[in-house]
Amino acid sequence: MKKALHLMLALALFVCGFSVNAQKKATYNAMTSVEKQDVKKENRAPEVRVMDVRGAAITIIDSDYHFPYDISDNKQHVAIQAFGESESYYWSEATGMIYIEGTVFAVSDDGIVAGYYTNDQGASVGGLWHSDTKEWQFLGMNPDYPEFFLDMDNPDYNGAWAMSNDGLNVGVMQFTADWETSTYIWNPNDGYTKLPNGASTQTRPNGISSDGSVVVGHGTDEIGYWTVCYWKDGQIYNIDGIYGEAMNASPSGRYICGYVDGMEGNAFVYDIVGEELTQIANTLEAGSSLSATCVTDNGDAFGYMAGGFPPMPDMRRAFAYVGGEVMYFSDYLLANGVGETESWIIYSINNVTADGRTFIGAANIDGQDCTFIITLEESLCDGPTNLTYSIPENDFNNVALSWDAPADPVNVTYEIYTGYSATEPIYSGITETSFEIEDLEPGQYTFLVRANWGGECLSGGSNTVKPTIYPCAAANMCELTFTMIDEYGDGWNNAYIEIVGTLSDMVYKVELKQGGYIEEPEVLVLPLCHDTYTFTWVKGEWDAEIGFSIALEGEEIYKVDMAGITDTFELNFLNYEVNCEANIDEVATENNIDIMPNPAKNYFNIEGENIVNVEIYNAVGQTVDVINVNNDDVQISTAKYDNGIYFVRVLTSDAKTTVKKVVVAK
Repeated sequence: MKKALHLMLALALFVCGFSVNAQKKATYNAMTSVEKQDVKKENRAPEVRVMDVRGAAITIIDSDYHFPYDISDNKQHVAIQAFGESESYYWSEATGMIYIEGTVFAVSDDGIVAGYYTNDQGASVGGLWHSDTKEWQFLGMNPDYPEFFLDMDNPDYNGAWAMSNDGLNVGVMQFTADWETSTYIWNPNDGYTKLPNGASTQTRPNGISSDGSVVVGHGTDEIGYWTVCYWKDGQIYNIDGIYGEAMNASPSGRYICGYVDGMEGNAFVYDIVGEELTQIANTLEAGSSLSATCVTDNGDAFGYMAGGFPPMPDMRRAFAYVGGEVMYFSDYLLANGVGETESWIIYSINNVTADGRTFIGAANIDGQDCTFIITLEESLCDGPTNLTYSIPENDFNNVALSWDAPADPVNVTYEIYTGYSATEPIYSGITETSFEIEDLEPGQYTFLVRANWGGECLSGGSNTVKPTIYPCAAANMCELTFTMIDEYGDGWNNAYIEIVGTLSDMVYKVELKQGGYIEEPEVLVLPLCHDTYTFTWVKGEWDAEIGFSIALEGEEIYKVDMAGITDTFELNFLNYEVNCEANIDEVATENNIDIMPNPAKNYFNIEGENIVNVEIYNAVGQTVDVINVNNDDVQISTAKYDNGIYFVRVLTSDAKTTVKKVVVAK
């Protein structure tokens, strides 16, 4: 919860190095300057191995474990970071691995690599490494900073941290003499253009869209914590209340991805157009977070488990977030028809090409650590699109699915699956573009649809939908409102409220991921059916910084102030009947029931014929009064009623019911 600057950790990792390449680094450091120059220019013998695997083309580009940072969209060039200080590689099929003395981050379709290196004056500067000359080209002096800072212990001047695929837009982190940083865009025509820092004292670019219109990275808040930010068309935007870092942008720039809450948090995908944040929790391995390194133009994200850089062997596993579902990347390969992956240990997915089909990463394949490129085969047939769902009001335990057919469907039937990685359909042989699934138990479900072309080809999946089946119809539900606070605004750190009713096995989970400052609390509205619920507090790491209140239809039913969750706090803190019976509009019948005066001060009269029963509810559905009568008129005293809105349910002898609203204003 008390964050440290990630930059310090990243520097420590690179300065200390890792045992994976410790021997290589020691050998290199012992060389003379002439020998180092020879190594820098020497082509490593290509250690390329092409694997014959069903459903994909797999190239092992090195038998060492590296961090391949970027692959060009034409799939011909790869920029690779090693784990030694200022050690990198360039790879192409023609050249194999070429050693680069420097740190690289991006590569273009022309084989131009962006990064930083140490120049002849001892300054660390941003540059472009050219695969044809095998030399660095300095980006040039930034006019805003016309001198190197060589009088300091810090030799960093600037660095190229991102580049568009055409090589024309380079994202630069520029240092100042006092170690503050700003983000610039460099291109060969205009040189350096500064992007605004906003309220941040430090910013850094980590990724850039194909056309250069969207740049992503991190900023800082007023006390130096890293915050997610992006620049669109030259303007800076922050995602409020989110700590962490944006690592990449999709080719079109619509989606960005990264991780939240520093090194302890989860991955995220943010839709810039819809301004919608999706946090990706690790449902695969409890206690391990996710870091998203790349995202496609349809919002699918990929990366590795556990926060921080780099993803070391035996500590990380690659994941895919596709159609709203988190899975191991090896399962993603299986779902795409790639065979023989069950025994692979894929450590990380580091980037993906614009078409979303070629990935770079690190893995253990057949017992050997390696750095790889994998390209999925194109689907041989089109699939359904635009899957949507609805829940019929009268049959609230049914889900009606509908979708758009692929172009020119001939001999096509449809199959429904329970997720992207499901291998067997739950329904098949469907001939229409709609289907109703009946009699579902309460709970959350995931569905997607594939097209079966006469048994000759099974398409990829549609988008997924995630309907929730409640124990009652939506019209009969009422709303619980949770107002949540956290002293430091960084969430509840694995603490949450668990809510369980008696009508079903559904478990509701209320938690605060980010935000919730005392002056700006987070609000969550949870719809619930009429039932008796048990509320349980599940402990987290920093419960003393947490507070919350619960209200039903506007009336507070429970509250705990900040610092109120102590070691003696009752974990099963509330049992409560959520009464939704009065959560309905006025219902009129031909009984001609009238209430007057309305608003009422001291009393109100109910006028009608053959009234046998009157029930009165407050605005949150709680029963206030029940009166059995046998008369045409009834007078109700308001002496025990508070000011507010009430619902009066009137039952007549012919079994007809009328609901009227009355306002008590004394």
